[in-house]
Amino acid sequence: MLITAGLCGLAALFLLVLPRFWTRRVEGDSVDDWLSVRQAETDDASLLNDAQLRAWDDKDQKGDDLVVRGASQRWGYQVALACLLVAVTVALYGRLGAYEDVQIARAIASLESATPDEVTTLITRIEARSSQRPQNLDYHSLLGEYYIATGNAEDALQNFEAILLEAPNAPDVLGRAAQAEFVANGQVLTPRAQQRAEQALASDPRQKSALATLAMGSFGAGQYLEAMGYMRVLRDLEVPGSEAFELMRSAIVEAERRSSESVPARGAGQAVEPAASSVKLGVTVELAEGLAPEAYRGLTLFVIARPAGSQVRMPTAVSKQEVVNWPLSVSLSDVNSMAGQALSSLERVDLEVQLSKTGQPGLPNALLTGTLSDIALKDSSGVVVTLRDNAQ
Repeated sequence: MLITAGLCGLAALFLLVLPRFWTRRVEGDSVDDWLSVRQAETDDASLLNDAQLRAWDDKDQKGDDLVVRGASQRWGYQVALACLLVAVTVALYGRLGAYEDVQIARAIASLESATPDEVTTLITRIEARSSQRPQNLDYHSLLGEYYIATGNAEDALQNFEAILLEAPNAPDVLGRAAQAEFVANGQVLTPRAQQRAEQALASDPRQKSALATLAMGSFGAGQYLEAMGYMRVLRDLEVPGSEAFELMRSAIVEAERRSSESVPARGAGQAVEPAASSVKLGVTVELAEGLAPEAYRGLTLFVIARPAGSQVRMPTAVSKQEVVNWPLSVSLSDVNSMAGQALSSLERVDLEVQLSKTGQPGLPNALLTGTLSDIALKDSSGVVVTLRDNAQ
């Protein structure tokens, strides 16, 4: 659009403005030209003699015969040139596709008020444009989102995979691709879908599509403990009381019920051996000296456990609590597990504690933080983490 306006402005400059200022010096009518005209007009010898004498006198007194004239203003040629320039500009604009892209962008901007038929027409235009410009990742993303929303998981997966060719580590795209593949395979979590979902969570632990895919895949495979871990994270990402929040809460209750039913009943007199899931880590969280306890009441505390020495930020277990009094006691167990791994399967963990000002996890939201490294789960009866100002 800017290029077109610039070309039109340049045309106006050359055709309308500059001719008013450009001048040229041309040779005017000569004395010989005047004499020739007189000879053609009369046959009178005396008049011709006088004209010839005047011509000789004028030649003797000849000065500068150059005349200053303005630039030629042949309006027909100028209008034709302007029309040609505009036509070439419009042709280039349409050929490069900018016009269609602008029209599609405008249609997307007004999508909220569009009718179903208008949406279908817009998708058809985007499909055609995407086939012409396969490198346009925005079109692949729009089509992928539309297809997954309408149940066309196969085509959605193709578009997300086209984006992954250019951005193989984008967590949002990895999560959506895993979700599309999960749906396309009849709600079965394939190894590639699981790998993509876990890779997405390694970069963004709050990627909803990846969490939902792993939660549903684990639930369908009867791995209810793992499913509950993912569901708890999804629940905490939603606004309390919202429809999505209540849906996750109901799903967690159902997973807990099925998990309890899947535990085989022990016979009378059978020895009860401690299960691996009975492993618990007690954590006491306290404030550093100089911090006023009353200033940090009512905030949200996250206690996060990860495999010891791991460079991946994806948590293995997370506990979320509202602070009432200091110090605060927290217990981590398999109930808090997520990310597809039970806490009891680890031997040693690193702990990170965040006191959130927004109720959401993440260092940018934390007012106070504290860490402990290389804690042995089986030998630890309890550990103490001291919170310090995150700005220091």
